[in-house]
Amino acid sequence: MKITTLALWFLIIGVLFAKAQNLHNSSNAASIENESFTTTGWNGTATILADSSTSYLGNYSLRFAVNGSGREARYSFSAIPGDVYNISIRARRSNNSSNPAFANWTGMSGVETVVINSLTWMEYTFTATAISTNPIIRVFAGPIGASNGREVFIDAVSILPQLPSDTEPPTAPSELFAADVTSTSLLLSWNASTDNEGVTHYEIRQNNVPIANINHPDTSFIIMDLYPNTLYDFQVTSFDAANNTSSPTFLSVTTLPDTIAPTSPEDLTAEFITTNSFKLEWNEASDNVAVAGYAIYLDSVFVDSLDSSTTFYYFTGLMSDTSYTTGITAFDASGNVSIPGTLIVTTLQNSVEINYTSENANRSDTDWNARNLFVSQSMGIGTSPNNDYALSVNGSIRSKEIIVESGWSDFVFEQDYDLATLEEVENYIIEHGHLKDIPSAAEVQSKGIGLAKMNTLLLMKIEEITLYLIEANKRIKQLENQLNTPMDIY
Repeated sequence: MKITTLALWFLIIGVLFAKAQNLHNSSNAASIENESFTTTGWNGTATILADSSTSYLGNYSLRFAVNGSGREARYSFSAIPGDVYNISIRARRSNNSSNPAFANWTGMSGVETVVINSLTWMEYTFTATAISTNPIIRVFAGPIGASNGREVFIDAVSILPQLPSDTEPPTAPSELFAADVTSTSLLLSWNASTDNEGVTHYEIRQNNVPIANINHPDTSFIIMDLYPNTLYDFQVTSFDAANNTSSPTFLSVTTLPDTIAPTSPEDLTAEFITTNSFKLEWNEASDNVAVAGYAIYLDSVFVDSLDSSTTFYYFTGLMSDTSYTTGITAFDASGNVSIPGTLIVTTLQNSVEINYTSENANRSDTDWNARNLFVSQSMGIGTSPNNDYALSVNGSIRSKEIIVESGWSDFVFEQDYDLATLEEVENYIIEHGHLKDIPSAAEVQSKGIGLAKMNTLLLMKIEEITLYLIEANKRIKQLENQLNTPMDIY
């Protein structure tokens, strides 16, 4: 019984070893295992020579050259019909070549014509299913009508049967647990899985969404950016090289509550101080999770709240020549509140108002050069003020520079941007007489258009045109590649 079992094991090992052997087993200049300066195993109508002037592996390679109407070199190997073979050949054309190619292989399916275009050594791989016991590989030194001497080189020929695929999944990760749990992070760990061929990596999912792949043998991962006092479901699955997956291992974890308050807003400053208003600014606060916003106080009385992106506030409707204590607190989503940042600001005294007009421009108490002009409401130049705008001008404005603080149009380049097709753009123009998102001429003539909005819209359209040009370039290259692909002339 022991002898029979031992013999069976030797038989299995022998079969597997035979399957892994290179079937390009002739000793010649393109052999991997037993290179020699010969052409053994290769024959055909082309001139077939061993060559020492260039090689990919070892010292030699095979050179095939057009000889009159003879263009073909071929190699036959023993195969089992129905079995799949992985074939790898290094090849390069010469300076005087004319579209050499791998073509017209017989006794196997799944192989198409491949032109050898590179002047340097390149690997060409094929996956073929044998349909006869003696398939034939063919290399053509040139197409029909190629001139004498056109040549191509090959080296490092490998013909390997595909081994049986691995279908056995790894074992599931065990003992999944969480350590170092905080309000925003935790350490996830597990015991390693096992597999008949070897575990390659682990996939981690959070609330059934993949968040990381961890290479084996690592068996832990720090998970960040969690929300406080929140239940999360985690699962870990192991994979092998054949992409077999284990059953997932599950764990539910609740993060700790957030009890840490944001830092206090700092460096409070006041500007644009008038008799009844001023602007207050401060530096951003920070938080272990995130600042949700700011609460505004005046003389300890709550005034307003702002989101975390805003770090200024205008106080209006104040009394002249009065000191006010301002307070700013930062708060987070868990309701933690910082110590307030404070600043005492005193409004200006009332003074005799001097209108800046041509009638009083030469008065002794009017200094146009030294005094800054501040208007608390609306101003009109050459026209009556419009309460909807800070400044209305009936005429032209000449300036070396105008700074506009506004949004910008880089959202066009985001992955989820909905770029209309050119057909949709054309249909919109036909129906409306102008581009989508751009106001019509009648609307601009009636209501005007803001400088910031105009520039933002124009940039948006320029960026959309850029995307159309990139796509058009890709299509042009695709068409060029199709035009440059030679016809089947072998």
